[in-house]
Amino acid sequence: MSDRPILSISILCSGRGKTTKQCLDSLHSLRKKVSNELIIVDTGCDEEMLGLLRTYTDIIIPFEWCNDFSKARNVGMDAAKGEWFMYLDDDEWFLDTDEIEEFFTSGNYKNYYYACYIQRNYMSLNKELVTDSWVSRMVCMKNNPRFVSSIHEYFYPLYDPYILLHSAVGHFGYCFANRAEERAHAKRNIPLLLDMIKKRRREVRWWTHLLQEYRSTDEYAKLEECCLDGIKEFKNDSTPNTNRERGAFYCGALESEIKTCFYEEAEKNFRKFVADRRNTDYCQARLYNLGAEIYYKKGDYKEAVRCAEKYVEYYELLLKDERKQQEEIAFFVQFALEDSGRNSLFCIYIVAAMRLGDTSIFRKYFDIFEWDGPLVLYEHFTDDLIDALSEVPYDEELVPLLETMAKRPGYSYLWDAIKKLETAGKESEAGKKKFNQIAQDFMGVDAPYYYLWYMKILYAAHIGEAEQMPAYFRRLFGCVADVFQLDKKIYDIAEEYGIDLWECFESIQFDNWKIGVDSFFENSEFSLKKSMETYVERIKPAEMTEKSLVRYEYFSMKAAEAKVVQRYAEDSFYDMQDRFRIFTEKTLSFYRKYFKESAFEGEMSLLPKACRVAAKWQHVIQGQLDNDREKVTRYLKECIGLFPDLDDSIRFYVRCYAASEELKLDAKEKEAKEANAQMRTLAIQVKAKIPGLLAQGMANEAYQILQQLKNLVPDDEELPELEKRIVARM
Repeated sequence: MSDRPILSISILCSGRGKTTKQCLDSLHSLRKKVSNELIIVDTGCDEEMLGLLRTYTDIIIPFEWCNDFSKARNVGMDAAKGEWFMYLDDDEWFLDTDEIEEFFTSGNYKNYYYACYIQRNYMSLNKELVTDSWVSRMVCMKNNPRFVSSIHEYFYPLYDPYILLHSAVGHFGYCFANRAEERAHAKRNIPLLLDMIKKRRREVRWWTHLLQEYRSTDEYAKLEECCLDGIKEFKNDSTPNTNRERGAFYCGALESEIKTCFYEEAEKNFRKFVADRRNTDYCQARLYNLGAEIYYKKGDYKEAVRCAEKYVEYYELLLKDERKQQEEIAFFVQFALEDSGRNSLFCIYIVAAMRLGDTSIFRKYFDIFEWDGPLVLYEHFTDDLIDALSEVPYDEELVPLLETMAKRPGYSYLWDAIKKLETAGKESEAGKKKFNQIAQDFMGVDAPYYYLWYMKILYAAHIGEAEQMPAYFRRLFGCVADVFQLDKKIYDIAEEYGIDLWECFESIQFDNWKIGVDSFFENSEFSLKKSMETYVERIKPAEMTEKSLVRYEYFSMKAAEAKVVQRYAEDSFYDMQDRFRIFTEKTLSFYRKYFKESAFEGEMSLLPKACRVAAKWQHVIQGQLDNDREKVTRYLKECIGLFPDLDDSIRFYVRCYAASEELKLDAKEKEAKEANAQMRTLAIQVKAKIPGLLAQGMANEAYQILQQLKNLVPDDEELPELEKRIVARM
């Protein structure tokens, strides 16, 4: 190894614990094969991080942060001894360094002044959304380059020739936790850029960096104003650099006008901007991309298609030319080939063409969306596509495309769009016609999603096609656990066409049946529960198979449970008594088939919670029959807390039971009082006869009557005196 290394690698390190080691380790192969030095510029590391850095290099330069990335970068460049200089950050790491290694080990680096490699920006934490861009991060030190720009720094000057190397770094720097975090990051940068532009107004690249930050903060009024000011500022400049960056002003202005719905202004500017002969091919591609969106939103589908066709011409040209991509890229312009811009254009192209009755574009470009990968579509594409499709005649060649869409996991937008048509069909004949057209389009599709088979049933009923109806019902019930949450019209169709639903129910695994029934009774309105219970009882066959019987009994048991869980203000104690009795009978009857009797004793930990309540409640019922108040009270208390869903109803029952017992006691006391009053009345009447008997000399007869009175009214204070008088006459 010579005294002077071939490559100096400089990293700004602020102490990012999660990525710094990954960054440093990713350089291992490159550093092993190419003579190098590693320079760390410390912008805020703690001692623990510095300890880690020292295991990789001795060249660690402290730098007090001053909101100027170029100054920090230049500290590393000033210390560099290598023939070439490369920089990166501690939040990015090389995915591979193969072509960079080959570039230096082969000696090819002597033929170039700078090199670009790929920065792979992950736009989501799961790495599904990715954008790749060429970055000029490696430069020959022969021409004494420096970093310029306080933010979004870059080498200056750069001289041709250069080379594109396909080694890539991964980077999460543009992946934010939320929009608020992204806006805060951009707002930090805006004052720095405004200050830079104030000092050097003619630095066009700084203007485009400012546009980028305004876009990130959703400040579209400021974005448009800045774009139009920039267009005026650099109107007469025709240098290659200005011509490249001008595209950012043109495309940024149109994007802001689209976002703020100023479509007339956007159309006027589009026509003017696209006519500028200084525009790069990349700029033209993005302008036609935006032009298609402008005309589409204005409802001018013919012009939207024309713009889309022009875009495709540029797209096919640029896709094959990596060098042109690197040389012509500017912010806003770059979206021309990124998934977000490209896919939006083709979404618009497809729907606009279909609005004009042409389905060929849908067939031709359908696969460009990569349906098996991350799906990036124009915001309202699915709704618009389904609506447009509902207005064109049935096309058998579209069935495989629709099936691909239907089979894509998580693509709920498709079914939501069709459901909107179904809803519209309830309100108008035109909406109904659209829904039936879409249903016809999907009749040849096979996908494991319930709404597809629901739609097929509705369409089969619409055209009176009964032959495939049983198969559709079996597939429908095989796709959905909670079959009772389906629209009631499905059950009406089943009755109309004589579909054996219990045969369909049998095809549902019991575990799924249980989940569905539980969900139905937990989440449905009372009226729907009552309606479905009545329906199930009505279609119940006289003789049931074992499979059907267990499903019926579970449904019936849960219906009884639901009636106990959900009580109403008008419920009487006797209503609740009856509901709890039915709940207890059905619950114990069902579970006693599957548990040993010993499971119903003690803690009953093996039993479902509702069954534990039922096991206790049978003692409540028996206690009431035996008029054993103590037993009833004890088991009611034991029921509380076993199944929290029932606690409210149990407490209501307890209050009602206590009140009924008090009423019984009151009734007994009243009865006793009435009997006592009658006895006293009788005693008064009898006592009135004693003086007459004594006057007639019938003392013995009077004495016998007195003894009877003492039994009837023992607390009568007159009886002792009366007894003395009778005894004296005897």
